Amino acid sequence: MSFPAIILAGGMSKRMGQDKATLKINNLPLISHIVSKLKMAGCNEIILQIKSVEQKNKLKPFISNVEITWSFDEFEKGDVLEALHSALKIAKEKNWEWAQLIPIDTPYVSPILFEKMPQLFNENIEIIIPASESSKDSPSNGLEPLLCCLKIEPALSKISESLTRKDRRLAKIFSEMNHSIITPDKWKKWGVNSRSFNNLNKPKDCE
Repeated sequence: MSFPAIILAGGMSKRMGQDKATLKINNLPLISHIVSKLKMAGCNEIILQIKSVEQKNKLKPFISNVEITWSFDEFEKGDVLEALHSALKIAKEKNWEWAQLIPIDTPYVSPILFEKMPQLFNENIEIIIPASESSKDSPSNGLEPLLCCLKIEPALSKISESLTRKDRRLAKIFSEMNHSIITPDKWKKWGVNSRSFNNLNKPKDCE
């Protein structure tokens, strides 16, 4: 099944010390890993949310054989909520019904996750959120909102009304939508490994 995706690749990471999208793992930049995983699962169109034209010029040579729409952050110091808002507006203009969300720093994610999650949509479910084992004690209660599968219109509506709130945690905001959580026991049955949820945040994470 073909599907569209939104990649959040917002530029320089303070903890990593460089743009994560061009960080190389096994001699390939993260953007190549992420696009490859999406294509393996059937993705045929991507909105790539980035910071600047300069970043676009650096990433463009690493992307091929997939339709890309480049979306630029509207605020120079905007957070992930504002970046996602920008991408969702473009997705709505494209008349996408739903999309797979993915951050740039998860190169080990399993394509199986992208294949299975949208199969759980029904008329009531607006968003499907996987939960990992490694972060059960985190503020997000183990939810992985940046790897969710979401319906565009309700997600855009929810994000739009949340831009002025103090609590801007994405897991909290998405949990207020009609949601389904993919628990570890379920994704393990699918054949997904826990490494799928590993984020590369610091140089030592790449070792």
